[in-house]
Amino acid sequence: MAIFSSVVSFLILLNAFLWGVTSGQAQTDATQASVSVDLISEFEGYSGDTSSYLGIRFALEPHWHVYWKNPGSSGYGISVEWDLPEGVAVGALEWPTPKQFTFDGFTNYGYSDEVTLLAPLTIDEGVNTELLEIRATVSWLACKTACVPGSASLSLSLPRASESTLNARGVAAFQKARASLPVMLLPWILGVSETEGGMRIEIPEVGLENAYFFANEAWVVDADAPQVIEEVGTATFLEVQLLESLSKDGIKGVLKMGGRAWEVELMPQVKASLTDAENLQAETAEGWEARLLNTGLGGWLVLAFLGGLILNIMPCVLPVLSLKVFSLLKHAGQTRRDSIAYGFAYTLGVVMSFVALAAILFILRGLGERVGWGFQLQNPGFVVGLTLLLFLFGLNLVGVFEMGLGLVGADSKVARRNDLLGSFGTGILAAVVGAPCVGPLVGGASGVALQAEPWVGISVFGMMGFGMATPFLLLAIFPKLASYLPKPGPWMETFKHAMGFILFAVVLFLLWVVGQSGGTDGMLALAIALLIASVGAWLYGRWGAVSKPKKVRRIATLVTLVVIGLSFWHGASSVSRAYEFARVSSTSGTAENEWQAWSKAAVAEHLATGRPVFVDFTASWCLICQVNKRTVLRTASIEALFKKYDIATLQADWTTQDATITDALESYGRSGVPLYLLHLPNGETDILPQNLTKAIVREAVESKLTRGR
Repeated sequence: MAIFSSVVSFLILLNAFLWGVTSGQAQTDATQASVSVDLISEFEGYSGDTSSYLGIRFALEPHWHVYWKNPGSSGYGISVEWDLPEGVAVGALEWPTPKQFTFDGFTNYGYSDEVTLLAPLTIDEGVNTELLEIRATVSWLACKTACVPGSASLSLSLPRASESTLNARGVAAFQKARASLPVMLLPWILGVSETEGGMRIEIPEVGLENAYFFANEAWVVDADAPQVIEEVGTATFLEVQLLESLSKDGIKGVLKMGGRAWEVELMPQVKASLTDAENLQAETAEGWEARLLNTGLGGWLVLAFLGGLILNIMPCVLPVLSLKVFSLLKHAGQTRRDSIAYGFAYTLGVVMSFVALAAILFILRGLGERVGWGFQLQNPGFVVGLTLLLFLFGLNLVGVFEMGLGLVGADSKVARRNDLLGSFGTGILAAVVGAPCVGPLVGGASGVALQAEPWVGISVFGMMGFGMATPFLLLAIFPKLASYLPKPGPWMETFKHAMGFILFAVVLFLLWVVGQSGGTDGMLALAIALLIASVGAWLYGRWGAVSKPKKVRRIATLVTLVVIGLSFWHGASSVSRAYEFARVSSTSGTAENEWQAWSKAAVAEHLATGRPVFVDFTASWCLICQVNKRTVLRTASIEALFKKYDIATLQADWTTQDATITDALESYGRSGVPLYLLHLPNGETDILPQNLTKAIVREAVESKLTRGR
């Protein structure tokens, strides 16, 4: 069969060649009429060490098609040869998911109408040319009722720019191309077994439409043989006919189902793993977690609930727990009805915040933004607003001003309504601060959620919020559990003040976060905003107390809101400018033992020289990342370990929005940081746990790099 298909392909190409020779100018006219090819850039120009993408955009007349990298039973795929200036590199083409075509009775894989092939572009920071000339020679075969080979010499000029500006004319093409790329995180673990003449893929879900497997390489799968779908119990089986026996090395390709597609590596008699991270599912979902992921939406919801539950003990959430604990103590002794109301108000605040954040995330991704979970902390305005909010909460707790009519014996219904609003607001605050934390189980659940349909993803994140709120909801529903908490008394005033100082500690951390991204100018701008806000809080505490006349209180409230609004405006605008200035002025480390800026090209360059590469995907606002950095990765013993084994150390800083880093995180099934990778020159990639110890890093390095020494 393989020989026969080869002969057919040869005859088709020979026919195309003879048709072109005999028709003379007609070949050029037909090719130009059927296919239009452009070389486009993601950005208008280049700046510094910009990493972006180029696109080879094809526009085809109706009923014409060009071929994927594996053309199927006949034809040949698109090829590109680059002519690049010094200091410029282009990575491997990224191919959107192909379609199936029937041509002269044979099944082919390719594209119709319009398609853009993506190519990652890396420009060294030392490049300082006013105009970069990038050239590419593109070859293809276009077919309708006949096949016409074509080629084009394309060029693109990129001027040097002070900042990166998106190419407005190419935004739609890049968005469409990225949306059609196969993703790398499978929502299941696949089973693969050999059959007579082929293989049988087990997918642990039913109701799948149009399941199809495209092999990356030609002459591996019999493209002309139908792929048979069968549902048995709770699983779907896909029968694929092969042109050669299923080897122990497996088959890489794209599994397409119901409008979605995933990159897979199908191994005989074992679970399927992901293309660029061997055994990634085993690393991120071991044992019972893997089984839950395999069960589909029900399992994802269970994992999300458990992950949300664990968020309550994650370091970045612990400071906000002080507010929740204080709220429980304050309401001790209330009626069961009130207690339940407070619990549900808090739960509603948490869940609605998770759902709202997820909805915004999906909307932004639908508009082409490359964002992940925790995207809000990449916005300097949000960080300033959160810092001011926590600072004002702290001032309230230490007694600079008091809020809440219930504190002074006002009407009980009004007081109860105020406390319900406070519980709801505390839930929102807990979710906003806790949502970016990616702890155990959260990484797998959130990674799956962002690859799924929006309604599924929003459901998963909503369940994560419910898991986070559950301990306090249970305490509200079952008052006997609250009896284990300390009894209310005078000590609560001291406790309240202590919680205020804890919040001030969180404010200091956020100041440091701003300093990491905006330098001393950013820290100073935020400190001035805090000073202005403190004046507003003092004014409210001095003239807004209930002992003052009603008119005075109203004026004090209005003035306070104006002052706090001024503090936010100053902080947000000034910190944003500091972020931008620091981004333009920043340079990555170049010394041998320093952590250098991550890029795909940098990883490939080190691996090509035989050096292993350790990558730290981090963000300054990620507290887990900072703990791992200071207690493990930047310690003398681990630095010595990296030096001993000549490991290149790269840092991917996701503090501010970076589409390339977002794509990289998603390719390893993660929606946020931290992520730690150990790339080996032999092509292996190890994913380390999110909570690191020196022993974990040492074991990962020595177990891999001492083999064969």
